[in-house]
Amino acid sequence: GLARGRQTDDELVRERPAWMIPLLVFSGVLTFSGIFLYYYFGPTPSELLGLDPRASSGRAEVEAIVADRRFLIPENYTRYPAQRAGGRMSMIDMHALLPGMQPYSPELQASFSDNSIRSNVIYFSLSKRDAALNSSRRLKDIYSKFLETAEPEEGPDGLKLFRFRDGTGYANQDLLVGKDQEDRILLLICDRRGPMIESPNCSRSLLLGPRLEMSYRYKRYHLDNWRMIDKTVTSLIDRFAAVELQRRRE
Repeated sequence: GLARGRQTDDELVRERPAWMIPLLVFSGVLTFSGIFLYYYFGPTPSELLGLDPRASSGRAEVEAIVADRRFLIPENYTRYPAQRAGGRMSMIDMHALLPGMQPYSPELQASFSDNSIRSNVIYFSLSKRDAALNSSRRLKDIYSKFLETAEPEEGPDGLKLFRFRDGTGYANQDLLVGKDQEDRILLLICDRRGPMIESPNCSRSLLLGPRLEMSYRYKRYHLDNWRMIDKTVTSLIDRFAAVELQRRRE
């Protein structure tokens, strides 16, 4: 009986197809290659969810409700696919090219991808803020505590330039203070160019309502044109809101 059992086992081994082992090896290599390629070249979970920036050349209008304010924003200004569904959202991120706030199109891909010191890209957003401080309060309650001195230097086109102290959360940055076209306090936080910052930015945050904040940033290279830039971006946001109001009246 034992010999018969051994003979049966030997027969089973001899009957196993010769191509099975190479097939298993090939399948393993194929699976590993697929995982490798997907890991390095496939979409990330963020990309699949629309949470990574991806420009659009579409012109359909996105109806965005931010802090109970409605806006109609052409899709080619938006940055994130997930935000193009519209509706009520905590933030919507946009981009354009200076000086005229030109929206994205495929032929402008190189300009929108440019992060050099002279890049013309401006990034701007609308966001809901439940406890935001206005510019006057931020200047008095926050920024003034970290300045090197209370006496400013002369900045571009009427701005007052204050330097933040080293060793603070604002190290290697400057504060520029002025007034915008609506006579509101304008605060620009600008990076200083250095070994760690080759392409410095300037940014402003502004309350448009009790809970609605607009922010934008652009390259410090364009700081001499701060008045034009501020007027142009705020006018564009006003236009998005005005178009929405006009559609509702119609």
